[in-house]
This record gives sequence, structure tokens and C-alpha cells, in this order.
Amino acid sequence: MKYLLQTHCQLEHLNCFTACREPKVSKLVQQKVLKYQPPSRKSPVHKLYSASSQGGTEADTLEKAFSVFGDLPPTFHHVYTSIEYECVSAFYKHSGSARRTCLKTGKWSGRHFSCSPGEGTARPQNFTEIHWPWHAAIYTRLYNGEEDKEWIKKDQGWQLVCSGALVNQHWVVVAAHCVTEPGQTEALSTDDLNVVMGKHYLSDLRENKRLQHIQISQIYIHSNYDPHVLDSDLAILKLADKARISEYVSPVCLPRLQGGEVTAKQAFLTGWPVAGQHRTHTDSEAARTGLIELADVVKCERQFSKHGVPISMTDNMLCGRQHPLSPSMICPSETGGIILSLSADSQPTLGLEPFPPGRSEDADSHHAWELLGLVSFGYDLRGCNPDLYTIYTRVVNFKNWIEKNIT
Repeated sequence: MKYLLQTHCQLEHLNCFTACREPKVSKLVQQKVLKYQPPSRKSPVHKLYSASSQGGTEADTLEKAFSVFGDLPPTFHHVYTSIEYECVSAFYKHSGSARRTCLKTGKWSGRHFSCSPGEGTARPQNFTEIHWPWHAAIYTRLYNGEEDKEWIKKDQGWQLVCSGALVNQHWVVVAAHCVTEPGQTEALSTDDLNVVMGKHYLSDLRENKRLQHIQISQIYIHSNYDPHVLDSDLAILKLADKARISEYVSPVCLPRLQGGEVTAKQAFLTGWPVAGQHRTHTDSEAARTGLIELADVVKCERQFSKHGVPISMTDNMLCGRQHPLSPSMICPSETGGIILSLSADSQPTLGLEPFPPGRSEDADSHHAWELLGLVSFGYDLRGCNPDLYTIYTRVVNFKNWIEKNIT
């Protein structure tokens, strides 16, 4: 984008000078303004003159020049002012110039800086600030009782129960147990469910301008869903209105191939703490993101049996627990969340291990995020024990079914 030449005049001194209007960037971009940066490039002749010069430095000259003209209007910057950019999350991929300088032509050097919410180099710094744009909040309506089905309160009749994943503008993938009665295979009424996109905090008041509250028109429960064993624990929700794509809302990829072995050894889980847990939560609490390690199903079966919860895992399930090197604490069994992984051909290991041979940490390389799993069930020992395993729905086994029903 080209920026117009801006001239600011101080009539009392009859002086005019060139300034640059600050480039507009999205909310996914952080910027830092560096004032009065003298050009650092010097030819051999410049170096010769500098060595023999007895006068002040170039920075002194700039400071004197700018002090004559005083302050500029908001969003305008002096010549040789630089702006440094970075994405608000390390999971986002950037394009454009990370540093731009106001030139004497009134234009900015380099290219417009932007961040893509669906790709990234995946080297997280602060997990509390990560916003996954496909992360859907699934709400169900609460009642006083089954007989009269009166609303608890007009404005508080909804309870966050699970996380889902937006896979296109019309469809969300979610665990089947989130949208059925316990022990039943029949879906809840669409009137009793609601989807919120663009959400990060438990309280809607912190981000109400970017939230999208969308009603559901259809619910498809997988035909093999077993509510007692929680096999094939998967459903898809058709949105009554399509989700509007923005910097806070966009779809995630499905696995590239149907079935087969899950080669990822670690993945990210994100979700909100759901109701009925032992710890209290505040409305300002953000969605949690943590690193999990995937394990052989035998480890899950042994641990569950040891704690008096014997289970038999099926091929449609994944086993995993919090990774010992996870930068943040997350309790998978308390979080009805979704599991995300980098695609098989772009598997930098999130800063915990070296990149695969032959692959460098290139900011321009493509890293696509895929929906790997959905939290299905775990067991409760009244506390967040990171060593406990949780069972997840293996989404890769349902790729064909999902695509057949959402097209």
C-alpha cells in the first residue's frame, strides 16, 4: 500500500517539512516506534569524512532539526523514524517487513506487515495470549428442572460446556457427548445450543465487539457413537449463519489423509475450564493452551485400571497427557478442548527439540495447523495432576465422514 506524502507546516515559522502517516496494521500485530534513528549505512567515503570531522554526530544533527518543528499530529512521524513489528502470537506467520523507516519522500520503506492467524513458526512465548481463530465455544441452555424447563435467568441461561473447531464457514466439529444427553445418542435441540466464535475470555464483556454468536440449524451425530464407551465421540454442527472470516475467526484444516497412524508425538490442547470442576474460575480467565504428549494406548489402559477405572480403548481414540516441558499448566480432563498439530510435512517441534534434518527455522516456511483430536473423557482425582492421561477422539479416522457431510 502506498502512503501519501504528508506535509506539516508551522505557520508562525513559515516552515514546512515532510512526515509519514503511520501505516495501519491489524490487531494481530504489535508495533514499537523508534524515534529519530539516523541512517546507519555509510560508504567508505562517509567513513572517511566521519573520521576527519570535528563536528557533531549525525544523530545530533537530526535531533536539532526535529526540535525546531516540535511535535507532530497523532499517527504522523518524522523522517528516519522507524517502526518495528511482530505478531502478537508466535503461532502466527508474518509477511512483510519487520522494520520500516519513514523516508524523506514521505513513504515508508519495506512492505506492509501482516500476520496470518492460521499459520505460524510455532515458537510460543506467552501461552495466555494465544488466540486460535478456529476455536469455537459451545454453549448449552440451562433449565431449573426437566419438568417445567424454565430458564434460570434471562441473561444467564447458557453454560459453556465444550470447545469445537471451525472447519469451514458453515460447520463446527465437536465431541458428540457435548451435544447429547448423557448416555443418549439423540442430539439436543438446536434451540438449546449456541456457538460463539472469536472468543478468548470466559467473559463476553472483554471482547464483545469481535464475538460472533451463531445459532445452530442442524446437528449430525456420528452413527457409530457409543455414549457408554464413548467410541466415535464426534459430531458436526451446521451454523444457521455462516461465520464471518476475520483476524479472529478462520477455519482450521482437517487431517490430510483418512485413517492411518498418528505420527505426531506432541500436540497443543486448547479450551476453557468447563462447569462442575472443583476449582473456581473468574470471568477474566482466558482460554488455556498447553502442550500434551501423545502415548501408546496401553499406557492409558494401565493407568486408568490402576486408579479403579478400567477401560478398553478403540482405534478411534488417542491417549495423551500434559507434556513435562509444557510452558503452561493445563488439565486436559477438566478442559473440553480441541487438539491441534502441525501438518506432517511441517513438523518443527515447537522449540522443544531441533528442527528435522534439512529444515531450517524459516519464517517464510508454511506450517499448516490441523485438527488432531477432541477431548473425550478422563478421570477426576480432585486436582490437576499433569501425569494423568486423557482420552481424545482421533479425528483423522473421521476425515471422510466429516467432508462428506459438510459439502
